Amino acid sequence: MNPKKVLLLMNSHAGLGAAGAKLFDIVRYLTVDGCEVTVYPLLKNGAMSSEEILRTRGSNFDVIACYGGDGTLNRTISGMLAAGLTKPLGFFPGGSTNDFAKSIGLGSDLSIQCAAVAGTNAFAHDIGRFNDKYFNYVAAFGAFTQVSYQTNQSVKNALGYWAYVLETIHSLPESVSSRCHMRIEHDGQVEEGDYLYGAISNSRSVGGLSTALMKDAVLDDGLFEVMLVSAPENIVEVGELLSTFASGNIDNQHVKLFTASKLHIESKDQVPWTLDGDFGGAPAVVEFSVLPKAVQILVP
Repeated sequence: MNPKKVLLLMNSHAGLGAAGAKLFDIVRYLTVDGCEVTVYPLLKNGAMSSEEILRTRGSNFDVIACYGGDGTLNRTISGMLAAGLTKPLGFFPGGSTNDFAKSIGLGSDLSIQCAAVAGTNAFAHDIGRFNDKYFNYVAAFGAFTQVSYQTNQSVKNALGYWAYVLETIHSLPESVSSRCHMRIEHDGQVEEGDYLYGAISNSRSVGGLSTALMKDAVLDDGLFEVMLVSAPENIVEVGELLSTFASGNIDNQHVKLFTASKLHIESKDQVPWTLDGDFGGAPAVVEFSVLPKAVQILVP
């Protein structure tokens, strides 16, 4: 039997910077499981980006795999879709939060993750489209969303998840005073107002937060889970919202939850968005749609 050819994209800067220590074990496990592994390190200012590697090399492999955080996975899937690659995808979560990996049930045991990549059990996952870009599990705007892409990488490597916590606390006064005026069209309905935060997701948790709607999310049903948080008008409402989010029980008159397969969002000003934890641009108009079961992700 011919070995399964695996292309492994390795982000050595992800999470706590442990990629180098894990690389040998990943290659060893995969080789024992009958794979032939080709590794491409993803280097800062490297000669080739993940998108370029996939465009020029991806068709030569049976499986595309990547090690890194949610941002690395985003760039890998975006590169696969842009290149028209329909290969199964393997993921080794090595980020600081790994929201996506938790949603699809990827544990922390490296041998089990390698067995999944070497195996054939795949989950067809919906992918979100954000204008001409893609996201795997969340597109968000407003309060605290800049924390994910503005936190210094060396601080993330040193502190992991707590780097986000500290940066969130630091940004608290500015974040709770932010407000974005949005007009949101979906399923023949219109939502319009000033919002503190909004998330269009296909995940069971975002940043460790999970609503009842997210907990029941089906990741291949062609629907987004949408959360909109109205901007507070006074300090009392700020306190109510902070208590709501701290408790994890999103039951507040300022929070609206619904599902949708398409959304058209307009804002008076350009609004910064985060896509899977990375900066996604600041468009004034966004078209959202679901690519149903667009990626086959190898799972245990």
